[in-house]
Amino acid sequence: MERFEPKKFVSKKVQALRSYAKGRKILVAVSGGIDSLVCFEIARNASIKVQEQIIPLILDTGLLRQNEVKSTEEYFRKKYGIELQKWDVQDRFFSSLKGIISSEEKRNIFRDVFYRTMGQALRSYSAEILVQGTILPDIIETQRGIRIHFNVLNEAGINPQNYGLTIFEPLKELTKNRVKMVAKTLSIPPKFLRLQPFPGPGFAIRITGEITHERVEKIRIATAIVESELSSPKIYQGFPVLLVDRVPGIHNDTVVTGDVIAIRIIETKDYLSARPYRIPWPKIEKITKRILNEVPGVVRVLYDVTPKPPGMIEFA
Repeated sequence: MERFEPKKFVSKKVQALRSYAKGRKILVAVSGGIDSLVCFEIARNASIKVQEQIIPLILDTGLLRQNEVKSTEEYFRKKYGIELQKWDVQDRFFSSLKGIISSEEKRNIFRDVFYRTMGQALRSYSAEILVQGTILPDIIETQRGIRIHFNVLNEAGINPQNYGLTIFEPLKELTKNRVKMVAKTLSIPPKFLRLQPFPGPGFAIRITGEITHERVEKIRIATAIVESELSSPKIYQGFPVLLVDRVPGIHNDTVVTGDVIAIRIIETKDYLSARPYRIPWPKIEKITKRILNEVPGVVRVLYDVTPKPPGMIEFA
């Protein structure tokens, strides 16, 4: 097997994007995660007049992690001296997802709203190409029919032109570990390499059942707790899920009905298979205590020990 060389990969993708774009204006879909930051660096290296030809855009869907939009804006300001474009599109996402229970339907609706919005953004900025951070596991799972990822269009039988898009995906042949190798080559700060992977549809698939502002806020707080408590390099991904079930619990010596949160922490090499991480018991006790004390209305916390397969990484 040919040895992967991040510098050669970057050079190859920079040249490919230059050839593909041919001087046309480029919009880069930014999420705050490592994949999109690597994409922006590749686009930036492919362009001479960065501020004129490369437009980084983050969609504030209302489904992102705590302070993710603000911290990403600050990063672009300090690192590049440019303003990250931000579109507040929370209303259109929440209204489209209202009453939707099925996880596949959530993913399909999110995809439709996301790409219609991106098509609108391309027209608004007079850009012609969308650069996004689709990676190899997304492609493979979609092709195999395991999971249709929202950001995989061609392989899912969807023509991007339906949304008015021409898409360039520089990372689609890489696993997450290789994306991190490329990120190091591009001098992306270590804090981004340590970020827990986060799904494109965000909390829409970290909540089973209906998506509401109240339920999203609960899982947002729980996510901040779980991520702040995880530090082992063996942990590939760890996150909480707000389940649809509501069960009896005790609060101030009174029986109440409250929410259930499940914690999922995994080890994996390629994301295509995974096993539960054997987290030390004192740590899971600490996470549980914090969630019960800090997340309103939660009365029970579970730990998921399901491998993949048969389980998916995400619940929804």
